Amino acid sequence: MPTISTISTSQQSLDMRLVIARNNAEKAKLAQEAASGVKQDVYADNPGAATKAMQIRTRMSATESYKTSNELLAGKLENMSDSLSEIGRAAREFQDMSLAGGLTSQNRDEYRQQAEITLQGMVSMLNTTYGGEFLFSGLATDTAPVEIDGTGNAVNYLGDVTGNLSMKIDDTTQMNYGIRADDPAFQDVFDALEIVLTTNLAALDDAGFEAMRDTVTTLMNDGLTKLTSLNARLGNNQAVLDQKIDDQYSKLGIYNAAVSDIETAEPEETALRLNQVMNQLEVSYQITARISGMTLLDYL
Repeated sequence: MPTISTISTSQQSLDMRLVIARNNAEKAKLAQEAASGVKQDVYADNPGAATKAMQIRTRMSATESYKTSNELLAGKLENMSDSLSEIGRAAREFQDMSLAGGLTSQNRDEYRQQAEITLQGMVSMLNTTYGGEFLFSGLATDTAPVEIDGTGNAVNYLGDVTGNLSMKIDDTTQMNYGIRADDPAFQDVFDALEIVLTTNLAALDDAGFEAMRDTVTTLMNDGLTKLTSLNARLGNNQAVLDQKIDDQYSKLGIYNAAVSDIETAEPEETALRLNQVMNQLEVSYQITARISGMTLLDYL
């Protein structure tokens, strides 16, 4: 009989120590949750919700990656837009000069000089880079797209001719945003300028000059019209991209809120559970103390 009693008492004491150990572990976990505001083991508390949180985090990661790359693309498109605007401004200024009536008999040297300035400015704008990449070289982003040839009167295209730049801006949308420097819009303007630069303006009579100027004006008009179309296409891409970035910011906010709902430890609930565990510990300590002090007679 004493042997049975001793074993029973020892077992009870061991059981209580296990209960205390579990409660202490739970107390430590809840104290950490109260301090950090984050659940320590979401899987233990709610395996289904934890799996959902992981799925949301995967979508968050993909959305964040798209947002980051799209913001870089937005900067690239803005740079391209600035270049097109500057090219258009220079071309219109030259066109205005070309249409000026006084050119029939005077200022032809200035006309030629303006053609040179316009050509050089366009080449500079088309050779612009963003993040170390040339913007108007097609797929050959490591190659300057244009150069003025040895005569100084014409432009050679050096870039890729096989395709245009594009990028996936979300899971389902591929944006073709590239504009190459061999686009007819630029070529028309270059051709107009080349006519002025390769013609002996001083040798032309008024009729010959007018005929040349009509040709130049027609080419410049064609180029400016096509530049307007390029700007419209680029602007549309910018609007689509801006909306996509806004949507991705919104999605990230929704995802963060959803994950927070799953993983955040509610202060009131945590405090209540912590208080319950501490009460259980106090009772367990009291029971353990009683068991440890039992005599055989007490136990019986």
